[in-house]
Amino acid sequence: MKKYTEIKILGIYILFFATIILCLKLIFFNELLNIKNFLNCDAEHYLWIKEYGYEGFRVAFFPLFPLIWKLLNVNITGIVLINGVIFLCSFYILIRDLKTSVYETLIYISIPSFIFFFLPYTESIFFLCSTLLILGLKYNKTLFICLGLFLATLSRPAFTIFIPALIISELMSENKSKLFLRLNLYFSVTLIGILIVAIIQYNDTLEWFKFFSIQKEWGNELQFPKLPLRSWTGGFIARLDGVALLIGIFAGSFLTALLLKLKLFREIKITKEVIFSLAYLGGVSLSVLFFRAGSLFSLNRFVFATPFIIIVFNFWIKQNFSINLKQLLYIFVFIFLFWLLFGSYVNVQTLLKYLLLTFYVLLIFGIKSDKILQGKIAMVLLIVLNIVFQIILYVRFLNGGWVG
Repeated sequence: MKKYTEIKILGIYILFFATIILCLKLIFFNELLNIKNFLNCDAEHYLWIKEYGYEGFRVAFFPLFPLIWKLLNVNITGIVLINGVIFLCSFYILIRDLKTSVYETLIYISIPSFIFFFLPYTESIFFLCSTLLILGLKYNKTLFICLGLFLATLSRPAFTIFIPALIISELMSENKSKLFLRLNLYFSVTLIGILIVAIIQYNDTLEWFKFFSIQKEWGNELQFPKLPLRSWTGGFIARLDGVALLIGIFAGSFLTALLLKLKLFREIKITKEVIFSLAYLGGVSLSVLFFRAGSLFSLNRFVFATPFIIIVFNFWIKQNFSINLKQLLYIFVFIFLFWLLFGSYVNVQTLLKYLLLTFYVLLIFGIKSDKILQGKIAMVLLIVLNIVFQIILYVRFLNGGWVG
């Protein structure tokens, strides 16, 4: 891209999105941008922690975001704006490093679950921490890796996925020098982060590591998922979380094939940050699937509202291969059959909705079509549909609906 092109794209996109939301407020939803609407779902708990500290079940939420909010001493509007700036700066750094095209940048910024970066949620902080970690892995900067890992541990309990992902990425890396030293350093940094979280929460609750007992009380323990797979409120959100699970399964399966050195994948060159991102997407998807008995609530946040989806998608787009029509048909059939796990067969209306969802997901593969024009059409359609879904999700959240 030319100099400052990314900034222009981001500026135009944010202005366009804000204009659409404002028009919807003026025409259909008079109270859409009421400040109280931004405190839906988890945002309310972060505000409570910021104002009063920890109590009861709120230990399930990690302290970095509410602590930053408290230190900045801004109102709800202020923290939404700050979250937006943190995300946009992190996103800009990432896409500049990846050297993305205009179309690629638009695909990434329009990912539907990116709405969480413009709400009083921890996603923006987590995105920044994860971006530091990714850049550290890419350029072998141990300080960046440790800083990103430490801050991410304070912001969300993702260390359960990060540590295995780091082990896998280090073991698959060509650089094996000081391997155990680096792994021990990662363990130590994570442990320090966990202890700090525990101390902060103990200071308010006088109980150690209550986070784990709360998770167990909520039923988050290892168990076989019950069919059909589902999500809170069902319908649109269940399908969104279903797409997240499908992407996670693809990522995990691809990484497994690389680990097993299957013949078809032996020639693929893969970098450490891509390995980590694949491991994260696969790991968090399996974790939600097997620790929540098949209820996938919030999985779209954990998969899509992260820089890891961008790293993996960028890796996919940059691969030098194409998919023909016959292969696209096989992929279409696989995806359509996958939705049977969600009870897509219950009635004709539901089946049709999952059929349309299949076409949407197929666009990701259509980008790699062996027909250049078809690939471009798939890319444009994906951007347009992403924008539509992004607007729907944001309006849904501000109207009190569950998103994640």
